Parts: sequence; structure tokens; C-alpha cells
Amino acid sequence: MAVRSSAVSRSCESPEGELMKISDIPQIAAWISEAGIATYELTGPDYRICLRRSVKARSRRAGSAGSVRDAAVPARGQPDVAVSLSVGLFLHAHPVQEAALVEPNEPVAAGQPLGLLQVGPILLPVLSPRDGIVASIIAPDRSLVGYGDPLVALKP
Repeated sequence: MAVRSSAVSRSCESPEGELMKISDIPQIAAWISEAGIATYELTGPDYRICLRRSVKARSRRAGSAGSVRDAAVPARGQPDVAVSLSVGLFLHAHPVQEAALVEPNEPVAAGQPLGLLQVGPILLPVLSPRDGIVASIIAPDRSLVGYGDPLVALKP
């Protein structure tokens, strides 16, 4: 987990009136790690905090425990499908960028972001399960998706 201390220059107040302290960050980092969140960003009028975990560390854990992507192995010649690992809005592009993260017929690497899943104010990357070519983007931009819903199809 990488935390830039310059990004946490001020404390922010909770609804209960308690101040968040820099010493609270390890606990927050543990919670997002347990939840499988790779990136957590919180922005306010005069502060910004961003916590990131290594995608490689996340992939190793998911692979050892099994994942939705491991549950269904496609028949030979059929595309793999990246599925939603949560309920949220599927975004083709980051909200502050116009360009989609991937387009059909574009080559992608394992672990490359294919889109984003917006869960409240949090954006979670939807990662490619393997190297391949984007066959199609199944879920429409800004569509509400559920756990396990197909989002992006890949072909070899």
C-alpha cells in the first residue's frame, strides 16, 4: 500500500465530529485490502487521500482463493468474459476523461483495466483476466450491473 504523506496534509472531520488522523490510515488500508479494493480515493474541498494496493498482490490472492473468473472456464475458441465483482455502475472511461479505457479489437494484457465499476463515490478497476483482444464491450456505458454480470468479452 503506497500512501503519499503530502496527499494527507489536513485532517478531515467525521460526521460524529471526530478528526481523522494520519495514524488512522493503516486501519483504513487494512479494511480496503480485506474488501479487495485496489484503489481508494477520498476528496474534499481542501484535502485528497489516495490509497493504492499492488495489483499483482491482489491477483495472487484472488488466484489462490479462487475467483468468479476461475469459476467458469470457457470452451476452446470462445472468448473469456470479464465479470462484475460488485454491484455498481459500469463506466467505459474515467469520469474526468473522454476516451474509453479499451475499444473493441484492441489488444489487452492480463491485469489491464477494461473499465471501471462505480460503487458510490468509489471507482474500482475491472481488470482483464488474461492477455487477449477485446471482442466486445457487453455492458453499456453507465449501466447498472450486478455481481457476476458479464462486462467485456475477450478473444485469444
